Amino acid sequence: MTMIQYPLYENPYGDIRVDADTVIGLHMFTAGENDLASYVTSFSPFAVKLQTYFRMFGIRHERVSEQTNAVGPRHKIPFISVGNTLITDSGLIIDHLKTVLGDPDAHLTPAQKALGRMVQGALEDHLYWIILYYEFFSDSGWDFLSNVMVGGATNLPAEIQEALDLRRADFRKRCYDQGIARFTEAEIIDKAKRDMAAIDVLIDNKRFLLGDDRPTSHDAVVFGFTQAFFQVRDMHPEITDFVRTLPNLGRFIATVTTRWYPELKLAFEPHQP
Repeated sequence: MTMIQYPLYENPYGDIRVDADTVIGLHMFTAGENDLASYVTSFSPFAVKLQTYFRMFGIRHERVSEQTNAVGPRHKIPFISVGNTLITDSGLIIDHLKTVLGDPDAHLTPAQKALGRMVQGALEDHLYWIILYYEFFSDSGWDFLSNVMVGGATNLPAEIQEALDLRRADFRKRCYDQGIARFTEAEIIDKAKRDMAAIDVLIDNKRFLLGDDRPTSHDAVVFGFTQAFFQVRDMHPEITDFVRTLPNLGRFIATVTTRWYPELKLAFEPHQP
């Protein structure tokens, strides 16, 4: 049996020149032009993570809206461009920019860096699949997004409907193969609650995940992966109703939104200390 050979894209770090004056193209899925665009910048947590990192640390960029991940290196969104040079994967992009523009995490202790790494893993490798479940596997989540983004898939031309159905089927299979879709919805809701309750405990009474004085790259991760749960109730009401009771994470979402996303509205009232 001949095994399929999958092509790999090697990021051309040596071909990219970035300094404080460089305007980086940030290619990402956006929320489009609809009511939800006043509350979230994107439904892609990795895109929000990267955009938040750029905004938090003053990295000049322009947003480029993409419609399909097929245009990205490794068929992944988001990615960045400087001229014709493309770099993919939000984590690798941030790691590279730290080396050329300065590392906002340099002051952290080894224990803080380890904690940030563990939080990032929990969000990117666990909570991420719950996000995908509501976007693609759950009928109610899919119908909600379809209605908001395009006024319902049935209003689209047949060939676009077919393309969306194929995309949804692909991600439904991924969710089942990974395992998240093998749980009941009640169990999935409980998993999400536990993840975000843990983040709430870790933030405690601090402004940011690892301290009061300034954010780190780990705060961009936390915001990217939890913002929509606070801001978009109709997609996952049971989870949203729970997370809005979390005082520390709620204040964090409000702080980041107010300071770095002034164009967005808050869909909830954060608990006051």
